[in-house]
Amino acid sequence: MKCENYLCIYELDGDCTLKEISLNITGTCEECIYPSINRGYLQMAKESLLTELELRDNE
Repeated sequence: MKCENYLCIYELDGDCTLKEISLNITGTCEECIYPSINRGYLQMAKESLLTELELRDNE
C-alpha cells in the first residue's frame, strides 16, 4: 500500500512495508513510528539545507 509519510520507519520508496495497518478516527496510521534523530545531526541537516536553498535563491 502507498505511504506518503517518509518519516515513518515502515515507509520505503513511497510504500508501507507492513502487511496491515489500522487507521484512527482522523485517518492517521496507528502503527507509524518515527525514529529518534540526534538533535545535533538534525541541526546540521537543517543548516545544510538552508545553505543550499539560499544558494539557489542567489543564482
